[in-house]
Amino acid sequence: MSRVDITPRLGLNMPGYLALRSATGVKDKLYAKAIVLDDGKVIIGLVAIDALDLELNDVIRIRKKIHEFTGILEDNIMVCSTHTHTGGPVVNSFVTKRDEEYIKQLANSAADAVILAYNKMQPVRIGTEKGFIEDISFNRRYFMKDGNVKTNPGRLNPMIDKAAGPIDPDVMVIKVEDIEGNIIGAVVNFACHLDVVGGNEYSADYAGELRKVLKAIYGDGFICVFLNGLSGNINHINVNTDKEISPFHYKKMGRILAGETVKVLTQINGEEYISIDSKKEVLSIPQRRVTEEELKKAKEEMESENTSKTDKIFANEVLEFNRNRADFTNVEAQVLRIGNATITGFSGDVFVEFGLNIKNKSPFDYNLISSHTNGRNGYIPIKEAFEQGGYEVRTTRSNKLTYEAGDLLTEAVLKLMRELKKNS
Repeated sequence: MSRVDITPRLGLNMPGYLALRSATGVKDKLYAKAIVLDDGKVIIGLVAIDALDLELNDVIRIRKKIHEFTGILEDNIMVCSTHTHTGGPVVNSFVTKRDEEYIKQLANSAADAVILAYNKMQPVRIGTEKGFIEDISFNRRYFMKDGNVKTNPGRLNPMIDKAAGPIDPDVMVIKVEDIEGNIIGAVVNFACHLDVVGGNEYSADYAGELRKVLKAIYGDGFICVFLNGLSGNINHINVNTDKEISPFHYKKMGRILAGETVKVLTQINGEEYISIDSKKEVLSIPQRRVTEEELKKAKEEMESENTSKTDKIFANEVLEFNRNRADFTNVEAQVLRIGNATITGFSGDVFVEFGLNIKNKSPFDYNLISSHTNGRNGYIPIKEAFEQGGYEVRTTRSNKLTYEAGDLLTEAVLKLMRELKKNS
């Protein structure tokens, strides 16, 4: 396991919001953290990067360098982004432009993290277990009393009827220790948007605090690879209280998550001999079609002086998407198997329901599911959400896949899991 600092220089843009932000400071450093496992037959590599997202071409660049230096098959490498909203300029997002110089630096550093982990491999014992946290994440879509569905409708809004979906309370933990029982690190998976910090300082958000606490407990050499779960409709905002969210709320979340992680780690008895495997499939998923009515509306909003700044941004997104639209997008489905546990990579900001469905149907005991993995494909909502409306289903340059995408990816993942189970 290893970590490499990927904190950008100050002054660069920070993607994730509709407004342009330039970094003025560093609240906490950003990292690429990696783990490499080898059972003598198969080698797998995983890297989690403190970034909003990465395009598939950037993922491919990272894989190629890793393969060149280690020989690990590119199909056996998973590249995840934590989806922090206080990271560097890695993608074109609304008014923010990607910075090619930083992308090159990040891609090299992410690959280096895996290469270093490969070079540091040693005999280990591995085990997996799960915990639960139910009070720091919330479904952010709500049925309103007027029949609409709104995202983040505001605290104590009298028009709120009920949440439009569930959360995933699982805290999935893979423990890695040396053969003498000394803990080396862990892979931790939890589903909640990394958009707690805000502002203009670089930060890994609550995942950074989680890692900081675990390092304080287990020593400076401890590596925590954090994977953000399927949280396209999950965030930290509790609408049932009037209490203001503290600027340090991300620390509270990270510490609560760290506490549960420590509890789970104490329950795990690692095994020295486990088998590993990997499966990947590339799906050609249809892109959305913009109707003539949508195009007309977008053009009118761009030309009107009465259009709000936000509506103009979304109108421009529709026009840009339509201008560059393709019939299909290649989307990866990938599953790594580590003993009786799996790590699934989903390419997009995926609704939590898909993850719960996979966990329910998986043939394996433990299932870690990572969003924003192996490419960028915007929000992937459930079909019902397209009928309900709301922020997550609006068409943008990244929100481009049809309503079928989530179901197609789920079917592909479950098929890969069945194949891995058969071969285990």
